[in-house]
Amino acid sequence: MAKINGIKIDVLKEELQNDVELPSHPVEKGINLTDHVERKPIVLSISGKLIRPDNTSLETLLGRLSTIESKGTLVAYEGRRIYHNLMIASFSHDADSKIMNGFNFNMKLIEVRFAQPSYVSLSKKTKAAVAGVSSVGRKQTSNKKQLPISHVVKKGDTYYALAQKYGVKWQDVQKNNKYPATQIPIGSKIKVG
Repeated sequence: MAKINGIKIDVLKEELQNDVELPSHPVEKGINLTDHVERKPIVLSISGKLIRPDNTSLETLLGRLSTIESKGTLVAYEGRRIYHNLMIASFSHDADSKIMNGFNFNMKLIEVRFAQPSYVSLSKKTKAAVAGVSSVGRKQTSNKKQLPISHVVKKGDTYYALAQKYGVKWQDVQKNNKYPATQIPIGSKIKVG
């Protein structure tokens, strides 16, 4: 006796396929080089009998299993061992003269994993900051009254490097400060913009 999402089925055979892939790369001499292992999903093949006391409950059972397969519902299988996060990849059944109220069945269950989104959904209350329609197509003027940008000199700072960092000309940085280019004191505060 086994269960798929709580549905009882008679399983006669379980076959587990738990493989890994070993990618290899050719080398000049000797055997190929294998640098990592990739685990493949678990594949569980089961076979057995679907038996119910009457035809109505048998058709209900077949309908439930077919719905789980067609909708791609995650299943938990409880048999010799318990497996989670499986999907029914194939489900077939047939009748023979030995079973009055039932079918022989074969089913393949494959382990799946769903990727999580890499972004965070914002609530409906959050609004994007967008410029008003009145400014569309017009040149945006910059604020002429910007405060001077200053920088505390660290070891290795040069006028050229600071100009690159702050997006200004190095000649302007040197002109706005009293120190010669080769003797900027560490710890001094200089104007860079």
